[in-house]
Amino acid sequence: MEYSQLKYFQAVAKTENISRAANELYVTQPNLSKSISRLEKEIGVPLFDHRKGKIVLNDYGRIFLTSVNSCFDELSKGVSTIKKLYDTNQNYLLLGSSINDFLPDLLVDFASIHPEIGIRQIECSLKDIGSRILAGEIEIGITSKPLDDSLFKFDLMGEKEFVILTGPTHHLADKKEISIKELSDEAFICDSSRMDRDRLNDICQKNGFEPNIAFDVENSDLIYSLLTSNSYVCFMPSAQIVKIKRDYPSSNIHMINITDELPPAIIGITYKKDYIFSNAAKIFADFAHEWISREHIETMKIISTFCS
Repeated sequence: MEYSQLKYFQAVAKTENISRAANELYVTQPNLSKSISRLEKEIGVPLFDHRKGKIVLNDYGRIFLTSVNSCFDELSKGVSTIKKLYDTNQNYLLLGSSINDFLPDLLVDFASIHPEIGIRQIECSLKDIGSRILAGEIEIGITSKPLDDSLFKFDLMGEKEFVILTGPTHHLADKKEISIKELSDEAFICDSSRMDRDRLNDICQKNGFEPNIAFDVENSDLIYSLLTSNSYVCFMPSAQIVKIKRDYPSSNIHMINITDELPPAIIGITYKKDYIFSNAAKIFADFAHEWISREHIETMKIISTFCS
């Protein structure tokens, strides 16, 4: 039983005339007659009586028409529902991030320019981003590296060199640059959302020592508080100096450039390979790219004061 057969049946039942129904449906009269005959044969019951040039529903046909009308009513409601849901989703974004302090500043600026876009933000670890995307809990995720899975794509938004951060009176705070080997006796805070323990271990081991990791955290506020104790050092992307100068002006956290070449800290958007960007996701992604570009310029200005 085909959709077109049922629509043809409805039209003939309404007009009680094969010729008129064929004109309304933009089909030929013979094709319409054949379709009705096939439908009756498939059901195994005659649906119409022929009376003096008219084709009139019989009792079986009237019962069947009630069911057909109900089916099309439900189908119409379904179409209306998914259209409304689609329109809503075009301006609503389920967004995840494995970098705890990246989104707050960006979203404040985003909301002021795009108040029409609603966002539900979920903070989760890098390991959880993929499973949450696959479960439909989030559409896209902000991550510090691509997921090691062929199901996902990663769009790079920006990259920054790593620097070393210390407290203002740490014994290294008078330095403007440093090699990784010079950090062999230091106690590290590992920011697992940007440089996880495995990566930190690998970098230090390649420079001849095992790092003393005192703290392994994902919260930048905690990292900055710990640094002010002047007992620790931390690898962080240079862009963090913008946030420090803006949000922690009294901390006097010190930045030291690294003389060794390291792969940069990166940030990007992770999503399923078959994901079709909604209107909200497109607008957010474009804004995030522009926002990171502006942040890069601000970072360079601040860093130049450290090097002068």
